[in-house]
Amino acid sequence: MSNDRSEMDKLARQFFRENKKALELVTTRKSDSSFAITVCRLVGDNPQLGKPFKIANRNYIYSGFDKNRMIFLPARWREELDKMRDAWPGCENWWAGYPFILWVELRLGDDGTTGYLRLNAEVGPISDQRARKGIIEAIKAAASSANSLERIHFEAGAADKGRLYSRFLRKNSIIVSSIHDANEVEKRFVQLVADFEPEFELVMGVIPQFPHFRDASWR
Repeated sequence: MSNDRSEMDKLARQFFRENKKALELVTTRKSDSSFAITVCRLVGDNPQLGKPFKIANRNYIYSGFDKNRMIFLPARWREELDKMRDAWPGCENWWAGYPFILWVELRLGDDGTTGYLRLNAEVGPISDQRARKGIIEAIKAAASSANSLERIHFEAGAADKGRLYSRFLRKNSIIVSSIHDANEVEKRFVQLVADFEPEFELVMGVIPQFPHFRDASWR
């Protein structure tokens, strides 16, 4: 009997680990969170990691849900990055396992009713410093040459040795008049992401350069 119970406990723990993000979304969904409802409308109930979904006719890949934050990746970024899939040591256990990630988070206002959504893009913990610096500099150079894309901006020191995470979007928030209105939250979510499609396209166009920044030991 004790062996059976031990095996059942082991299977239960394994199930929880493998489905933690989906369970969190279900729990939040039941609490009637407008943000969780928005996520479910966009990607479906109980979405699996890696599930494709659309925003304004553009394809994205679902990478997780954490309280008032949804994590995802443009499908075209993933397609380009998959061509060099084994080239990102340091990122294997970071979100989707790629050197980039996007997320939208809901922030609450002081009055308990209003708030805002913020879209973040981040370069992650690539262990090869030369590659990480090269990627950041390539994005900065491309954004600089495209004068209309001033919303791509890295903080000073983003490529310095020892830095692991570097965000690179600004002017990246949108007001939500009622955080309790799921329709309003969904509308603003879609509007915010769709508005940054030019920046996503710029990054996608730079990705093919990335193999040139790799250390020779990667190849």
